[in-house]
Amino acid sequence: MAGAPPLPPPSAADGAASPSPGGGAAPPRAPLQGVRVLDLTRVLAGPFCTMVLAQLGAEVIKLEDPDAPDYTRGIPPYAGDVSHYFLSVNRGKKSVALDLKSAEGQRVGRALALSCDVVVENFRPGVMDRLGLGYEQLKADKPEIVLCSLSGFGQSGSHAGKAAVDVVVQAVSGVMSLTGEPDGDPLKLGIPMGDLAGALWGVIGVLAALRQRDATGLGTHVDVSLVDSLVSLLSYLAQLYLVTGEELPRAGNRHHTVPAFGPYRAADGAIVLSAQMDSLWQRFCVAAERPDLAVDPRYATVPDRQARFAEVERIVADTLATRTVAEWGERFERAGLPQGPLNGLKEALEGDYARERRLVREVDQPGAGRVRVLAPAIRFLAGVAEPDPLPAPGHGEHSRELLKALAGVAPEAFDALVAQGIVGETTMTKEPQ
Repeated sequence: MAGAPPLPPPSAADGAASPSPGGGAAPPRAPLQGVRVLDLTRVLAGPFCTMVLAQLGAEVIKLEDPDAPDYTRGIPPYAGDVSHYFLSVNRGKKSVALDLKSAEGQRVGRALALSCDVVVENFRPGVMDRLGLGYEQLKADKPEIVLCSLSGFGQSGSHAGKAAVDVVVQAVSGVMSLTGEPDGDPLKLGIPMGDLAGALWGVIGVLAALRQRDATGLGTHVDVSLVDSLVSLLSYLAQLYLVTGEELPRAGNRHHTVPAFGPYRAADGAIVLSAQMDSLWQRFCVAAERPDLAVDPRYATVPDRQARFAEVERIVADTLATRTVAEWGERFERAGLPQGPLNGLKEALEGDYARERRLVREVDQPGAGRVRVLAPAIRFLAGVAEPDPLPAPGHGEHSRELLKALAGVAPEAFDALVAQGIVGETTMTKEPQ
C-alpha cells in the first residue's frame, strides 16, 4: 500500500471550507477541525500535547480510570472544585472514565480508539500492547491510524521503560549541568521544560504524521522521548561541545561565548539586554554615549570581545549602573537594541503587553465559574478560525455521550458497565459546590 494515491481533500461534512448556498465562502475552520484524538495520557507532557491539539481544533477525548482519575485533579490550590494544575493542561477536552484493565473495558476502549484519527499515550513501553491498543494491533483494523507515544527514554534501546519525570529528564539531557551560576550547583529550569519539550515535539510529530497519512493513506507510530526532545533543544550548545569536545561550564545569566548579554543592575533595578553581536554592540555604544567604545579596536568584533569577556562585562555593568531602568529602556528602544525589564508573573500576565496580546482569556469552567486561563500561543492572521477557550472536563463527564456515539454502547449496556465499575460518569455544574 506504499504507493497508495493521495486521499481526497476533506469534504464539507468534515468541516472543510466550501461554497455556501449563497455563493460565498464558508466560515473559516480551525486547522484540525474534523480530527479526533484519543488522549491516554496523564500529568503534564501528554496532556499538554493533546491540549495544544485541542486548541488547534481537534476533538480530544481524555480517557481516565473510573477509580483513579488523572493525578493532577487532586493537586491544590483549586479554582472552585477544579485543580489549577489539571485546568492548565486539559482545557478543551472531553472526558470518558473507562477501566482498561478489564476485558470489557479493553473491548470498548479499542472501539473508541478505532473511531479516532490519532491516539496519544504516555504509558511505559509495552503497556499499550497489553491493553490491546498497541500500534500493530490498531493498524490491523485501521491502517491510517496515528499513534503517538511519549515516554522518558523512547520505545527502543536499553533505557526504554525506565521511569522518568521532568527533573530526571533535565538531569540526563545535560540541561541541568548548564543551568546555574559558574561557582554554584547545577539547577533545574524554572519551568518543566523536559515535559514541555516532549509535548511540543509530540504535537509536531502528530501533525507530520497526519500530513503523511493524508498523502499516502497510511498512519504511523510516532516515538517521542522526553530526553531526546530536550537534548534537541541544546542546539548551538550541543554543537559547541561537538566541535570542541569540551564540557561547557555554567554561565549563570551570561551567554556562554559572547559578553554584553543578560540582566544587569541599573540604578534602581534590573534590565536585560542583548548587545553581543557587532551591530548590537555599536547600538549599545550609541545609546550609552560611549563613542570611544564604538571605535576601540579591542572591542570591534565578536572574537575581540570574546577575548576580553570579563573586561567587556565590567564596562557594561559599570555603564548601566549610572541610570534607571526606565532611562535605559528609552535609550535602548530608540537605538533598536533588544532589551526589557525583568518581570515577575504579575507583570508578565497582567501588564500592557499581556493585555494587548490577550495572553490571558476567560472561560466558563464548570465547578469553578468564570476563571482566567492562558491563551494559545499560535495566532492565525487570516482564513483560520481560532476557537474561544474551552473549559477542562469533569471526570467522566462525556462517558455516556461518547461511548454511545463512538463505541456503540447502548444505554442499557452503559448502565450495566457503570454498575460494574467499568465506566464512570459525572455531571459538572458551572458554579462550585
